Amino acid sequence: MDFYFKPMADISASTGIEGYELLATGDGQRLERCCGRVILRPETAAQWPWHHPESLPEWEGRYTGNRTTGGAWEWRNTLPDPCIVRYQSLSLLVKPTNSKHLGLFPEQSVNWDWIRELISARKKRNKSPDIRILNLFAYTGGASIAAAAAGALVTHVDAAKAMVGWCSENARLSGIAEAPIRYIADDALTFLQREIRRGNRYDGIIMDPPTFGRSKKGELWKLSEHLPFLIDTAQEALSEQPLFLLLNTYSETLDDIAQSMIAKRLSRLAGSLETIQLSLIGTMDHQKLPCGLSHRWRGMH
Repeated sequence: MDFYFKPMADISASTGIEGYELLATGDGQRLERCCGRVILRPETAAQWPWHHPESLPEWEGRYTGNRTTGGAWEWRNTLPDPCIVRYQSLSLLVKPTNSKHLGLFPEQSVNWDWIRELISARKKRNKSPDIRILNLFAYTGGASIAAAAAGALVTHVDAAKAMVGWCSENARLSGIAEAPIRYIADDALTFLQREIRRGNRYDGIIMDPPTFGRSKKGELWKLSEHLPFLIDTAQEALSEQPLFLLLNTYSETLDDIAQSMIAKRLSRLAGSLETIQLSLIGTMDHQKLPCGLSHRWRGMH
């Protein structure tokens, strides 16, 4: 089988998300504008000083606190309700969460495009319309609705019922409420193993696992320990003519390990592997903010 590596690329996500803008980063924080409001949030990757902080706008909402004790939002001017941003045909609901996030990960838009392009190309080549996509650790479902909008049959899996409901709302807002999306609130690895026993296979698998976490039963999830088994199990769930496997990682200690594991475990299949550094660029300070790596394997079929 032919297996190809591509050199790592650094890809900055498009700023074409209507309603969202990264303004600047520095001192462990990010300043962004969302639905017309200026928001300040912690950002561990931004370990550099602010560039001309005197020129930056004042925050209207900010999240303060730390990982140990938790944090809280403070608002001078709250977000509109609802706050909806748009990327091409997708509409995404934004709202503050207890964990500092807004439910929007704009750097992933380059992966949404990649997924849609692969699905569309397969549909053009093959008469069969059934392309099955599994999204694990799927959060608010940007990738799920991107795949569904391209015509795939999507299974969206997240342990948090609130995130599963959020994805359903994003599908409704995007005009694809009736799209064939299965919404599953379950532990990702448990569900994956169950699907294998049932004989269900997928043409594309998306995985965005947290570095640390806990299962629904309270068991500790540590990606550095679970990653080999996760990739092996995902490979077993791929169809006979797989389209792609996408894994996102956010820890420098895992990046090289993840790439080598995917290469080793998928080398029996014809295809190519590329790892891309995702980033966003501030519109006011032009500073590049690294946002993790995407390890993207695609089949040759």
